[in-house]
Amino acid sequence: MSTRGRRQVDRRAATTERLLDATIECLAAEGYVATTTRRVAERAGVSQGAQQHYFPTKAALVDAAMTRLVEQLLADAAARGVEAATERGRAEALLELIWEIHHLPITPAVLELFNVARTEPVLAQRVAEIICAGMGEIEALAAAALPSYAGREGFGDFIQIAMATVRGTVVVAAIPGATAAHPSWPALKAHLLGSLERLGSPA
Repeated sequence: MSTRGRRQVDRRAATTERLLDATIECLAAEGYVATTTRRVAERAGVSQGAQQHYFPTKAALVDAAMTRLVEQLLADAAARGVEAATERGRAEALLELIWEIHHLPITPAVLELFNVARTEPVLAQRVAEIICAGMGEIEALAAAALPSYAGREGFGDFIQIAMATVRGTVVVAAIPGATAAHPSWPALKAHLLGSLERLGSPA
């Protein structure tokens, strides 16, 4: 590839990165409904024409941004791992990781996106694909970290229940005045760890 061609590829990559970063920032700051292609272009420092060249619609922008975000989250989770001397300690570290993932600045926008997807068929399909792929990665990480637990009947269900429980708790906890309607994280974590210990015999 010529030097000129390489520069063009680098410029395209840089512009794409700025647009995806700007989309994630808009979603986190303003939510899905208020995020527009114009706002994204302004935040990215590119013309709306350039934005439309790379991502012609808001759906395309959000799709690419969410895909990249999930990939980054999973890569970070894999890089951090769930280190501890004992398997029980790694189980606790895994739950802490799940809790942290659900408390990132982008989380409210992601949850809003889930809600919007209920009535947007195209968005629903992509969100479902991203959720299923993400769950698969989390389950694989959990199985690698907790091999003896992973061999027990119901382990896959436990991981899905843990994710769903944390997600639901985060939704309720975001409502002002709803503190009495959800458990504290220490109490919830202890309950989940107890459920893990009570899983059935190895399959």
